[in-house]
Amino acid sequence: MSEEQQKDQEQPSLIKRLHNNPNAQRVLFILALIYIISPVDLIPGDLFTLGPGMLDDLAVLIAEVAQFMVYMKNKKASFEKKVQDAAINQKQNMNDKEEK
Repeated sequence: MSEEQQKDQEQPSLIKRLHNNPNAQRVLFILALIYIISPVDLIPGDLFTLGPGMLDDLAVLIAEVAQFMVYMKNKKASFEKKVQDAAINQKQNMNDKEEK
């Protein structure tokens, strides 16, 4: 395998980096809220009736909720890994102290 291929495999894609970036998540959330609240829609419809005009807003809302769930799942996994690593390091430090 060449060095370029190894670097490509080591670096996460832009989408993966955005999934893990809290600032990007905030911006996407704000943009989704603006789109849902704004009167400009891809599918025009009445604001107070549930009909075809609400489908695009519903799609944006579902996509944002799904995105948030993926983000929180990644954060939870990251946190659990840090806690596990900290526990392992603490045990190693205690073993090192006992040996001395």
